[in-house]
Amino acid sequence: MPRAPHSTIIRPVASDPLATTSTHPNVLKRNQFNNITGMPPSKLCRCSTISAKLIVQIVSEEKIGDDAKRPCSTCVRSHAHTAAHAPPGSNLPPKPQCTFDDVAEHSNTVNDGPKNKYEKLENRISELEALLVQKESLSNADPPKFQTTRIVLMIENVNHFSAPPQSPISNLSPHYSPHNGHPTSESQSPPINTYISASPINGSTSSSSVNSSYNLDLLRHLVDIFFLFHPHAHRLFHSPSFLSSLALPPTHPKFPSTPVLHAICAIGSLYTAAVTSPPLPNFAEVAPDEIFSQRQRMKEHRPDSFAEQQAKYAKETADHLNSIGEDLFQVLQANIIISWFYWSHSKWVFLSSAHSIRLSIPLGLNMCPPFHSITQPVRPASILPPARTIIEDETRRNTFWLAYATERQHGCGNGWALSLDDQDVSQLLPVRGDQFEDGTLVTPHERQWAHTKNLLLFHPEKQTDSFILYIKGSIMISQVKTFNLRFRAKHHVGDISVASIYDETPAPDSVDPRGTQAFVELDYVVSSFRASFPNHLRNPIADSRVDNHLYTACLMPHVATIILHDPHANVRQSGCISALKILTAARAVLDLIYNVWSTSFDITLLDSFCSFCWFVAGRVLVRFLQASIDAHSQDQISTLRAELDFVRSAIAKVGERIPLAFRFAKMLEDLILKRCGPATGLSAQLTFPRPSEPVVLRTLYEENCNPENNITLHEGLHEPGSFLSLA
Repeated sequence: MPRAPHSTIIRPVASDPLATTSTHPNVLKRNQFNNITGMPPSKLCRCSTISAKLIVQIVSEEKIGDDAKRPCSTCVRSHAHTAAHAPPGSNLPPKPQCTFDDVAEHSNTVNDGPKNKYEKLENRISELEALLVQKESLSNADPPKFQTTRIVLMIENVNHFSAPPQSPISNLSPHYSPHNGHPTSESQSPPINTYISASPINGSTSSSSVNSSYNLDLLRHLVDIFFLFHPHAHRLFHSPSFLSSLALPPTHPKFPSTPVLHAICAIGSLYTAAVTSPPLPNFAEVAPDEIFSQRQRMKEHRPDSFAEQQAKYAKETADHLNSIGEDLFQVLQANIIISWFYWSHSKWVFLSSAHSIRLSIPLGLNMCPPFHSITQPVRPASILPPARTIIEDETRRNTFWLAYATERQHGCGNGWALSLDDQDVSQLLPVRGDQFEDGTLVTPHERQWAHTKNLLLFHPEKQTDSFILYIKGSIMISQVKTFNLRFRAKHHVGDISVASIYDETPAPDSVDPRGTQAFVELDYVVSSFRASFPNHLRNPIADSRVDNHLYTACLMPHVATIILHDPHANVRQSGCISALKILTAARAVLDLIYNVWSTSFDITLLDSFCSFCWFVAGRVLVRFLQASIDAHSQDQISTLRAELDFVRSAIAKVGERIPLAFRFAKMLEDLILKRCGPATGLSAQLTFPRPSEPVVLRTLYEENCNPENNITLHEGLHEPGSFLSLA
């Protein structure tokens, strides 16, 4: 009887076939050969010496069966056939040897004897016992912190999520701006205590005792509200591409990176009650201006909220991927979102925002060819591979500018150096939102660079939208801070840009920065910034629809004015131009607060920087209120009290959702009590817009406690050489 033809496929593997596992569909375990041959189990011989990892024999003609006897009838027939056709002198075993499932080594020699087979079997048992012990030790240990493979996001402390008929998403029902496609207008806050399904599993709230669950419904909900309500979501990501990648299997290479999903879940907690967030700070135990809030957190005996857990996971996984050089661009995106989360929760975001901007440098995002170094460095200008599409290229550019804006805006509140010099930024400005969504190619000669001359006052109509103005406003704020930060050092070395343009031989310490060329030019840019906006971008509010980026951009020149002039403002001196400018800027901020609060728009959805702008305006008003109290000007006292109450109430309203604003409201309240004491009379009735003409301030100056100064406000404004005339 002729042998049945067969084919053999040999797969090289490790010495221990169970040491590693494979997900490849063609790598099978024992007794799974029917998946390849397509034959039923009854057609496969269990006693054939087939290795599950090494050899797969595909039998095409001869029918081979197994009756579970030892030896089986098939082996008996095979032994008889071999004995009948064996050449003379062959050394054959006297009886058939049936090994069933034993794994034999692939060899051209005759089968080993029973002794060797027993030894192999004993060795194999020892190996399997060792593997079993190792598996038990791993199961008893803590789960690994990091998973470098792409996985479905693990969400802890959540049993299930199912959006109710009237979910937080439907309650907010925002409108979209035709300029950039993200929500910009009227909405309502998600009910804080409604639709909560974040009860701990098994009644425990400890993150170490809960079972992790793969909750795709909750993940999609948090991603949806992130794109729906966060003002920068549609610029940090190309939303159609991101949502498409989220629909892929978690093992797909284009599935979003783990730290990105964790970070989105963390910041998404601000906009939904489906998960838990950190409690608001207790000011009886911690000062509202405390920057090291973790000190108090260590004293609290409570488990981390869902948002805090996700932020920690995001940071840990981002740091891990950063250390091994994987998904570096998505690591940068995750770090930016983490910075937003920390800032909105009034955490110390200085290091986080600095890390993001510094990480963008080796990724080559702070510059764009041809403005690269003239040296020939060992490392390339960017460790990222070139962008493959227009959308990918513009996403990288948007990401850099958002990292830049976050660091610059947060830097307004401190006197520390910035992490990247503006002179080291040689990047194109972003494209319009509709061009970004469509993937439209806009050539460099049609766009502006970060170093373009007259960048802050010239806005090409076809290449300007609210987000571009938002980025320009951040650049302007950066220039103001840099001037204040470097003035003394530049003056010390005799830099001509900070030399007085009025006194040729000033005393070493008597130079007024307002009389320098650099100050005059910067003051002109700041005061002219908003007036330079294109006509269709002058008003951030239209029909109760608020353009979030444009609203923030409108606040920026007023804040820049205050930062620039506040160090030089003497509110007790009649005719002080800086005092007039900061009061005018503060009241312009009041007008913007009134404009947005008088609509149905939910002001808690504004950018986090807005509450800082409002707080800065409130501090200016406190200075003038203190001067009014000293001057016993009752009319000014009642007016300024009313203005401060209005500002504090608006910040406190935002603080219902954003802990940062909650702190600002308390800080402003404490500042009023410390400087001015409690209110003693009725506040005046406010009307908007607030007056800003010099005549409104005349009463305060005439009743000033410094009557020896005979310079009137009118003369101070228009006398030759005044800073207003230079502007």
